[in-house]
Amino acid sequence: MAVKIVKLIRYNPWWKGEGWEKEDHDLSKVGEIIPRKAINVKEGSIVLLRGIRRAGKSFYLKTQIKKLIKRGIDPRRILYIPCDRFTRGEVKGFIDELRLRHGELYIFLDEITYLKGWRLFLKELGEEGITTVATGSNPVELRKESELLPGRGIEGNEYYFNPLSFGEFARFMKPKLPPTSFSYREPKIDDLIPWYEEIEGLFYAYLQTGGFPEAVADFKNHGEIKEEHYEEIIRLVLGEIAKSGKNEEIARELLEALFRLKGNRVDYVTLAREIGISHPTVREYLSTLESARVIYTLKAWDIAKKRHAHRKEKKIIFQSPLIAIALAVYLGEDPVEFIEENLEWLVEHIVVSHVIWHCEEPILREKHVFAGFYYDQSKECDIVIKGRNGFFGIEVKYGRVKRKTYSFPVLYLSKDELGEDTLPVSLYLYGLEKSRRSI
Repeated sequence: MAVKIVKLIRYNPWWKGEGWEKEDHDLSKVGEIIPRKAINVKEGSIVLLRGIRRAGKSFYLKTQIKKLIKRGIDPRRILYIPCDRFTRGEVKGFIDELRLRHGELYIFLDEITYLKGWRLFLKELGEEGITTVATGSNPVELRKESELLPGRGIEGNEYYFNPLSFGEFARFMKPKLPPTSFSYREPKIDDLIPWYEEIEGLFYAYLQTGGFPEAVADFKNHGEIKEEHYEEIIRLVLGEIAKSGKNEEIARELLEALFRLKGNRVDYVTLAREIGISHPTVREYLSTLESARVIYTLKAWDIAKKRHAHRKEKKIIFQSPLIAIALAVYLGEDPVEFIEENLEWLVEHIVVSHVIWHCEEPILREKHVFAGFYYDQSKECDIVIKGRNGFFGIEVKYGRVKRKTYSFPVLYLSKDELGEDTLPVSLYLYGLEKSRRSI
């Protein structure tokens, strides 16, 4: 089958030899590469990376390609295909033709869920033992479909791809900061205390960037976030809604309603009444936003029964503060003033996301299994993790810490207080690494 191979040349500049980085769409735009966790791509395996768009997945693939070339792999055996630009038939034709010419390939399929029948296609690649790395920004689809691919080299090779954590951001901004890592239940911050001023200053910068690599690079180079990044985030969110075939206007109204909550509890019926739609529709749209890793929906725990209380109110968490800030700009607010006026709930959302990133693993340990929150008539704990040793709570008190009595141990995170059960939030987040299956 004849293929128009010229269509691929612009996406695979390494075929030309040394100096290809200057021609690459992703690598040519950056002056400095942000370090990310390395993955081991084994011969004949399939690796899935799933996460929110603009988190750096495409750039990450290019760094993996660069490593393969450095290892001595013939660049002509490395094939990168942006699947939102081609049909499944075209992709199959490219692979078949290049295999005939160069033998076994290393294939990088970016945004694979754009291909019709991508699951069967990936299954075929797995059966033929072709080394493949695929990315997608619709985690639910990737999870659902990957579960149908047992025994094809996927097990243990799925990863969440998130924005940079605060620790990753801080060490990129100031490489001299000490490396450290600890469990969410047993934070060891003694070595970090002398660095409090530096780390706390970086935390405010992290709030502005939300860990999105392009925003981080802008902040490091120019000391501010370009307005275009806020527009990109809004387009990203609405694009996920449109891609799922849902109504964009309903999505806009729902996002505005979520924004107005500012961290407060809510139920589906109240949201539905406010927007003028049914509560099953609200649940469906929230599920789509969560599958795109724009939000987390936290359910309340019934501590006595050791399970979620599904009828109680929920909390909607923005997975990155940049999403909330972009919504504020979209609604006419100044980003700096918005951050200053809403600091505590933005910090709460960062803490919740980081704890989930720290614990979650695809298939084996998804968010709904271990994460929730707790409330009763007199108090609320921001995030409560269900582990092997029972429940453990974390409460964010960015102002003055007021302790309350719970039936489970609670860690309090403050701006600058330090005590037996209290830590500065910036030091805690600095040492809270992502899980082994989160990049």
